[in-house]
Amino acid sequence: MYIGSFILKILSIRSSWAEHGDRRIDISFHGLKSGLQNLINWMVSAVYNISVWRMYIVAPLTEELVFRACMISLLLCGGFEAYTVILLSPVLFSLAHLNHLLEHYMQQNTSLLKASMVVGFQLGYTVIFGSYASFLFVRTGHIAAPLVSHMFCNIMGLPAFFSRRTWLVSVGFVAGAITFVFLLFPLTSPGLYNDRTDNCECWHTYCYWT
Repeated sequence: MYIGSFILKILSIRSSWAEHGDRRIDISFHGLKSGLQNLINWMVSAVYNISVWRMYIVAPLTEELVFRACMISLLLCGGFEAYTVILLSPVLFSLAHLNHLLEHYMQQNTSLLKASMVVGFQLGYTVIFGSYASFLFVRTGHIAAPLVSHMFCNIMGLPAFFSRRTWLVSVGFVAGAITFVFLLFPLTSPGLYNDRTDNCECWHTYCYWT
């Protein structure tokens, strides 16, 4: 799904190199030392950045534990069908992000209408991602799949499906979407995530997808 985004990123890096084409890569000891020091400084700044911890570590971990590992397990044990759980839990997951409405309205001094439109759009794709993450948890029976996906999506943002710079972004998105559909079930097979599946098609026999 992110092939278009990767293409766009590569093009941006290429453009940046073209703008500084007169610069040569310093492969001397001092050049490598300087590059390594810059990398270390960047990593240290990220470690001490509370927003990085919130967006890429704490939020995915806590949300997946609450809305997937705990909530979905309770709903399934309560007798809800797997398809119902996959559609229901993301709604509750999206409502937990309503705090962004106050953030946009009060902290960023935007109008209530504009803040509502922005947050409404966020809630929309949160429901879509929540359905996907719920499917991953129900299908694999493991928290790793939705957790890694959540972290990755927080880092990447929305997939790029169009760019005025090149048509390759759209082609990459379409190719990625087709590949995503064909690999969805093979790469979420319960046997890949669990040592024991008791020969059932899905963990705890909650679903019967092949």
